[in-house]
Amino acid sequence: MKTKAIIDNFLYKIELFYRNFGNEWSINDFAEDENQKNVIKEFLPFLESKGIIEIVSEEKFKIIDLPSNRL
Repeated sequence: MKTKAIIDNFLYKIELFYRNFGNEWSINDFAEDENQKNVIKEFLPFLESKGIIEIVSEEKFKIIDLPSNRL
């Protein structure tokens, strides 16, 4: 899967999961493939800078706003 597709899929899932299931998540909840996990892990600081998530640890984060409100 290409990087853009991984990021687009991740952003879609953040919207869906936050609206329906809460705000605390792990990278493992969104991907099983190591390549996908690495892409997501590298993308998290960008999302944090935009005020969408708060990084809790290397693998965990809290969603604090919807990507559609900030991107």
